[in-house]
Amino acid sequence: RQVEAALARVGLGGMGARKPAALSGGQQSRVALARVLVQGRDILLLDEPFAALGPALKAEMLDLVAELARESGATVLMVSHDPNDARRIADQVVLVAEGRAHEPQATAELLNNPPPALKAYLGSA
Repeated sequence: RQVEAALARVGLGGMGARKPAALSGGQQSRVALARVLVQGRDILLLDEPFAALGPALKAEMLDLVAELARESGATVLMVSHDPNDARRIADQVVLVAEGRAHEPQATAELLNNPPPALKAYLGSA
């Protein structure tokens, strides 16, 4: 029941019997999120979890991650190359640039006033 509920929550209800090879890349990403739901961890470590999804479904899954974190009190550490992901769900971000991780700072502050390395990455240098 818990697995089926988690699959339904990520939009894959009724697909629990499918093998990974029978799922698209986006569906596999959503299965990974369902797995996180079932595990109930205090920390969610996500590495580009929704890169294979289209914009609408990606936004929906990001919102679900944020909702799950609020509900469970879990901390989310997510790697993303898309600043819009951070704007959508992160209060704070850690910029990794030039071989080092910088101190966490407010998402809006960093993205509205990016340092030179981030400006270069974003194409606004």
